[in-house]
Amino acid sequence: MLRYIGPFLRMNKLNIDQVKSQLFHLSKESIKDIVLYSKCGITANLDEINSRNASNTDISTTDFTSPLLCIYKKSKASLKNKDDKLHWIEDKFKKDIYVSSNAYMTLCLLELIDYYKQFKDMDTSKHSLSNIYTNIAKTQLDFYAAYLRNEEGVFVDKKDCTDPISGKIKFKDKNKSFKFSDQALLMNAYYKCSTYLDEKNQDSYKNFSKDILTMFLDFKEELYNISFDEQCKLCLNLNIFYTYSGIEEVKTLIIDIFDLLYENYNANISETQNISDLCLLYLNSILIYNHTSIYKFKEIAENLYTVLKKYYDENSSIFVKYTEEKEIVFSCKEIILYILTNIYENYINNEDNSDIIMQVYTKQLIDSGIILSWPEVPTLDDIERYKNFIEKPENLLDEQYFKMPTIATPNSNELPSVFIKSVSYDKNKHIFKASKSTFDSRKNLELFFLIIYLLNNHLK
Repeated sequence: MLRYIGPFLRMNKLNIDQVKSQLFHLSKESIKDIVLYSKCGITANLDEINSRNASNTDISTTDFTSPLLCIYKKSKASLKNKDDKLHWIEDKFKKDIYVSSNAYMTLCLLELIDYYKQFKDMDTSKHSLSNIYTNIAKTQLDFYAAYLRNEEGVFVDKKDCTDPISGKIKFKDKNKSFKFSDQALLMNAYYKCSTYLDEKNQDSYKNFSKDILTMFLDFKEELYNISFDEQCKLCLNLNIFYTYSGIEEVKTLIIDIFDLLYENYNANISETQNISDLCLLYLNSILIYNHTSIYKFKEIAENLYTVLKKYYDENSSIFVKYTEEKEIVFSCKEIILYILTNIYENYINNEDNSDIIMQVYTKQLIDSGIILSWPEVPTLDDIERYKNFIEKPENLLDEQYFKMPTIATPNSNELPSVFIKSVSYDKNKHIFKASKSTFDSRKNLELFFLIIYLLNNHLK
């Protein structure tokens, strides 16, 4: 590959394309690290994955040995150096297994398959990740079907009670109840996976996904009685399913659920202070508009964005929530969803909000400490460093397309590139204080998936 000293790349003003590129780089590299190297869960035997191989790629020749079959709820967010390599600390895992975390993990892998397929005839090791991710995702889904369902056959959260001596896997139900949004996530994963399998395997995965859809259609009335938050998540997951499947009867269900959501929002508008819910409402409405071309949903999205925009405070250059306390607590989900919503509005309506995006991204995400580190910038001989993956000097991308210079890398601070739960903003001192450095798979994998999904399918 081409090797040379590139021209001096001066720091330019950050732009929206760079923000999108940085977020995608963060998400794909963090997912690779978590799934292939963290061991934060039950790990797969490479021989088993090869035996279930959906391609001819032998993953036993790769540099990882223990990809995840399923992921645990939490771990300590720190790394240790061993043999000149950074490793996650394995004795600090909380061994609850949540359906949502695992579904998002698999969906992230599936969303990245097409990205790595682009490197055919360009970079063998990168292209091989498309096959590796297909094989791992398929093996994970087989594991979920075998171990994450209850006696009624629905997916529920579990507790890992595996005997450390015998190694025989043993789970017990963590909760008796199940979430419709969780079932929808795995409906999406099984369907998406089926599109990458050969004819011999694809029908069983696709049919299993359709069986879950049938459950939603048969028990539609029950969907109207779940919580506002659950309906928001379910509606979004159904929107994603329509993106994958194009099954027309899903649209009617999506519209019915969203109409109820928006009605409840309007009935309780004075009480709605939840930034995450507002952002999810916005994303749902704009995705429904994309799927149906019904203009009222675009109008609803514009109305919701007007509300969200009012949260931005020009004096502090962040979005704020109204509270009488001296500190405002911001969750990682609020910050990422607020950024994604603004990017979407800029993309679809040419909204003049680039200053909001840049300020919130820089101050509330990068500088606040809510993300512990950022993956390294690709080197000059890495094809991902070049525009359109064409390795010419004029195509060399500035480092700012991958990370901000102010944030540390895992090698420099021995912390993984993950989100912590929240940060607190002191309104008087105008400074952020980070919460405890803990990796929560539920929060992180949801956000990594939403970033990858939206940038892959709607914000290119």
